[in-house]
Amino acid sequence: MQFSKWKVGAVALVCMLLPGSVHAQIVKNERLLSFEEKQVPAFVTTAAGSQLGISDEHYRDGDHSLSWTFEPGAALSIKKDLKFEKKDPTGKDTYLSAFIVWVYNEQAQDKQIRFEFLKDGKVCTSFPFGINFTGWRGAWVCYERDMQGTPEEGMDEIRIVAPDVKGKLFFDHLITASKVDARQQTADLQVPFVNKGTTNHWLVIYEHSLWKPDIPLTDVTEAQKQDIRIMEKRFRGMLYTPSALSDKEMQSIREKYDFYRITYKNGKVAGRPIYFVRHSEAYERMVPDWDKDMFSRLGIEISDYFNLMKRVAIAYNNAEDAALKHELKQKFIAMYDNATDQGIAYGSCWGNIHHYGYSMRGLFVAYFLMKDVLREAGKLEEAVRTLNWYAITNEVYPEPAVNGIDIDTFNTKLQGRIASILIMEDTPEKLQYLRSFSRWLDKGCLPAPGLAGSFKSDGACFHHCNNYPAYAVGGLDGATNMIYLLSGTEFRLSEQAHETVKKVLLTMRFYCNLKQWSLSMSGRHPNGGGSLIPIQYATMAIAGTPDGKQKYDPEMAAAYLRLVAHTEVPDKNAPDYLPKASTRHELEMKKLLEAQGFRPEPDPQGNLALGYGCVSVQRRSNWAAVVRGHSRYLWAAEHYLPANFYGRYLAHGSMQILTGKPDEMVTFATSGWQEAGFDWNRIPGVTSIHLPFDQLRARVLNVDTFSGMEEMLYSDEAFAGGLSQAHLNGNFGMVLHEHDKYNGSHRARKSFHFFDGTIVCLGTDIENLNTEYPTETTVFQLAATTPETRRYWESYQSDGQTYIDPNGVGYYISKASRPTARYEKNFPQVTVGERSTKPTSGDWVSLTLQHGKAPKGASYEYAVLPHTDAAALKAFAKKPTYKILRQDRNAHIVRSPADGLTSYVLFETPQALPDGGLLQKADTSCLVMIREYKDKLLLTVSQPDLALYRGLSDEAFDKDGKRIERSIYSRPWTDNESQEIPVTVTLKGQWKVAETPYCKVLSADKKQTVLRFTCRDAASFDVELKR
Repeated sequence: MQFSKWKVGAVALVCMLLPGSVHAQIVKNERLLSFEEKQVPAFVTTAAGSQLGISDEHYRDGDHSLSWTFEPGAALSIKKDLKFEKKDPTGKDTYLSAFIVWVYNEQAQDKQIRFEFLKDGKVCTSFPFGINFTGWRGAWVCYERDMQGTPEEGMDEIRIVAPDVKGKLFFDHLITASKVDARQQTADLQVPFVNKGTTNHWLVIYEHSLWKPDIPLTDVTEAQKQDIRIMEKRFRGMLYTPSALSDKEMQSIREKYDFYRITYKNGKVAGRPIYFVRHSEAYERMVPDWDKDMFSRLGIEISDYFNLMKRVAIAYNNAEDAALKHELKQKFIAMYDNATDQGIAYGSCWGNIHHYGYSMRGLFVAYFLMKDVLREAGKLEEAVRTLNWYAITNEVYPEPAVNGIDIDTFNTKLQGRIASILIMEDTPEKLQYLRSFSRWLDKGCLPAPGLAGSFKSDGACFHHCNNYPAYAVGGLDGATNMIYLLSGTEFRLSEQAHETVKKVLLTMRFYCNLKQWSLSMSGRHPNGGGSLIPIQYATMAIAGTPDGKQKYDPEMAAAYLRLVAHTEVPDKNAPDYLPKASTRHELEMKKLLEAQGFRPEPDPQGNLALGYGCVSVQRRSNWAAVVRGHSRYLWAAEHYLPANFYGRYLAHGSMQILTGKPDEMVTFATSGWQEAGFDWNRIPGVTSIHLPFDQLRARVLNVDTFSGMEEMLYSDEAFAGGLSQAHLNGNFGMVLHEHDKYNGSHRARKSFHFFDGTIVCLGTDIENLNTEYPTETTVFQLAATTPETRRYWESYQSDGQTYIDPNGVGYYISKASRPTARYEKNFPQVTVGERSTKPTSGDWVSLTLQHGKAPKGASYEYAVLPHTDAAALKAFAKKPTYKILRQDRNAHIVRSPADGLTSYVLFETPQALPDGGLLQKADTSCLVMIREYKDKLLLTVSQPDLALYRGLSDEAFDKDGKRIERSIYSRPWTDNESQEIPVTVTLKGQWKVAETPYCKVLSADKKQTVLRFTCRDAASFDVELKR
């Protein structure tokens, strides 16, 4: 990989940005006018009576701009080749040519200027730009979509036409035309017509700012004022912990503040231009070796600026010395004035604002903490409007029509939204906002339909149309804090909303071990970096029980204390998407809850089937086995540029055992996983074609206008998911069919049967047409990460029938599968990293079952005992505790006599079921488990088909009949509710059933009992039967 020229350039620019130098012009390009010359360029002219000049009073790029003092109706002309390029007629390249400009106004006028674009003196296209503002405003306007008229290649003049009044404007950072991602341009008060019709939740600021309340205004009562004081006090407590202001912190603040070089001249503020990270997208097609994070690398991205404002605000609140307090107040107001002047203000969206919430968290905190200072300076009202605009607070006004809020909103907007309300004076408007906010948040926390964000009835948490823990932890920070903030007040959430969020947290701590979720659930970050944020459990503990009756929630307190029982050093390399909590805060919460008499819960035990995640989890003692599949509703893996290059097989029926030695904290490392040297073809549990890495690598495309550069492939099969019986045992089945983008002929039928401490793994009908590379099922792939494990595997000998790893995880290979088993010790094993083509290496052992090249009708059978020892494993091999009753294309049926359990994975509607079994008939494909004890039965039925739509799979095909890759966001059914599917089962003999809303008796006589289950949400339904 060559060292990028642009990055060298960025380094050079950093040097230029050090104090003492002028503000460097960031990018130089013939398309970009920054007006840094001493004279007005000859190609820029205006009518007699109006004046042009180069000004150093205001600047948005470099340290000069073009000033224009105009007479009514005057025109400013810029004559040069605009470099406009038409859109790609094939539609493959979705980028559009945009005109980009920054305009400064010293005096707001309720008028418009008009930008016209000409060819040979004829106006081709134009747009109006409102000038009712002061300070800088940016606009990104696409020629072919947003303007009036028809643009033409070869346009050679920009004409700016003044309104019917006198005035003065400044222009800077004017890009005549640049191809940009057409999804991201943003309407605001100046250009409300841009990107009309977008529904992207970041880009609807202007449209949603117009929303009106439906809750009437009423006076604020004393009781409500008390509630508001409680909430403000709690909010301050969340934002910072009072502590002494150190000299070191003060010194650091001064140095960082000086970097921005904020000055006042004739009462006008100016400072180093600051940019939003996404503004670099203007240059994507303009500069070689473009670096999207250039502004962050240069230290001039707005998140750095607002984080400094937040530090200044906290220092001011902590300072006791009057002189220091005065200095900090002045610095804060100067930073506030400069930010406002640069366009961080009501009505301004800077042209492109997508994902801005991540960069603006510090803004809301800083302004809220300095409410009194802003009031004293006469700027509070303006600051309230700014926060209200960027928090899109008016979105809380209407009563939501559907349940659910996008996880990004929970993550990046909740704190800002409540800050924008609590910073207000105690007016009827503030009360109206609080009531609206409470109602909006309440609906937002309820289970959302289909694949919509965020929370699901089974405890899943969605983003990008799938269960996504890495995004959930960010969103849950917002949700848990708000539940606590509002608890015990008139504005608290309903019991159901509170309970839904609680269930998500408890579900997450079940599928994580201790704090880490499996590789298969890691989205586009399969690197072992993601983990739970324990403090969220403590926040829910002090928010009280969902019914509001107890001050502390005992379950959440016990869950929290277990998660923090192992004290760790904070991870400096934790991914930046994980919210941070200080160790001090964690310890304080631990002490508080222990003082209330709470103790850590034991490790969760049992079974979980997560229908909205295509996941099953079996837990006993300290281990968790996590199985994941994919279907026509839930994608297999998410690939971005550059993320998760090689994780194609993560959900091809994988099973990861998260475990460790009895007394150690369970992590990926203790479970035998590391990124270095991991072979991405061999994800445990998976049936895959073993490809060279260049063929395994995702070919990430921008497939349509609904998505960006990303890949998330669906199967065309509806049958994939798990059943959980009384949360104790269960099964999982999937019909695997890989997408035609890669190996569309690759198919298999896979099942996992969870019987207490034994997991039986079966596969049949394994087939594909790949004659070049072998197909295999991976039993295990384990890293020797310590000298001890290295020694263990160095001397390891197996009898070929059983294998046991250093953690006591035992593997039994059936007689039929033994000839295909291949054990390999690769010390070292050289592979590639999750997001890099560079070689990585580690010491690994693996056990695979080889199905040969282009297999037809191949199968396998093995069992995993996650907590055993050599003697017990040997005894098991001699006499396995399970019996295969059927293993073919239609069904995988396994019995565990000692537990009285029979597990049925019925891939097709069964024509006949094994003689002697209690289940005689089922009228459709489904999952069933029966437990027999004494004269009772526990019958569990699940239909893993989520049924967000019925009938044939929603696929489009090319001329060869191959499935075409399409964005998940292009599907019309994603927000549909799960539909009901009736499942009728016939049991041998006469049984008495306590009917439930989901289980009805159709008939019962001495020969048989017929029951109808109404299944939905891929949930498991238990019913007890008696003789």
